Amino acid sequence: MGWNRGFGRVKDERKNLSFFKIFQSADLFSESMRAMPYNFMKNISKEDFSYKMVIRAQWGSSWEVDISMNPRFYYMEKSGWNQFVTDNALGENEFVTFTHKGLMRFNVNIYGKNGKEIVTPRKPHTTTPFSKLLRLILHETNEIVMKNQLVTLMIQTGGIKKEEDVKKEDESMGVGVEIEVQKKKRAVEVGESSRGAALKKKKAEKPKPSNKKKKKMKRKKVKNGVPEFEITITNSYLKFLAIPKKFEEAYIPDESKVYMIHHSEGKGSWEVFCLVRQTRTIFSSGWCRLAREYPLSVGDRCTFHLVKPDEFVLTTKKAREEITVIE
Repeated sequence: MGWNRGFGRVKDERKNLSFFKIFQSADLFSESMRAMPYNFMKNISKEDFSYKMVIRAQWGSSWEVDISMNPRFYYMEKSGWNQFVTDNALGENEFVTFTHKGLMRFNVNIYGKNGKEIVTPRKPHTTTPFSKLLRLILHETNEIVMKNQLVTLMIQTGGIKKEEDVKKEDESMGVGVEIEVQKKKRAVEVGESSRGAALKKKKAEKPKPSNKKKKKMKRKKVKNGVPEFEITITNSYLKFLAIPKKFEEAYIPDESKVYMIHHSEGKGSWEVFCLVRQTRTIFSSGWCRLAREYPLSVGDRCTFHLVKPDEFVLTTKKAREEITVIE
């Protein structure tokens, strides 16, 4: 009977608009994580959108969240979203579904790392109690006072030299040290001047590039005016796409975010989430749909042109086309 009730609930909720979020520890509170899916928002009526968003858990707790918009997408404001995440102690690899019940009211279902649904409230992550924090501060203060007293005692007994005595010794040694520094400096200058002359001679001996080579170099610069990277599609790349390390370090910011990827012939555009990790950066959520609708196949050579900070144009060379050319 329990299974039948659960199946009935899922069947009933499929009639309503919904979306989901997969939590990653690096970006729980980022703007990309708080983004509302475009396909979801375009199906919300003006009447519904005039209400404030309310998120309601199975056990009755609820959270009010303001909705704002930037030039690219709608997103949930930090204050309400952060409270929802904190109160439910949400963490890495957990999964939450949001089902719209009308008038911007959402039922949420939360699933842990093991895939099991959480049906009772969790205890939020606790911070260090104030009394314990106060004890730590007092302990550290006492240690600093004791160290200062020990240093003073050692100075008085001659165990440590005073700052004034150290300065006097430094001044007396300064003359000898400066003479040594000057000698080394002259030796370095002589060495550098001889190396510089040798380098100039080598440069003069190098042949100048021909006019044809110069034209080629210019064309290369113009072609590379837009940052780009190339990848050949494999089976795994139809599920997610790993961005080359060199391109990521040069052009992808440290924060995970949503990119818009356009078809080179204007046949469509897709929102794809770029997940930034320490090990590698990948196109994840939205990439499968792009690969299916573009469509992409194993062996296709894809070139991604970064035309704007958050927009790519994707051009492809089909595997079959390459085989035809070789024949």
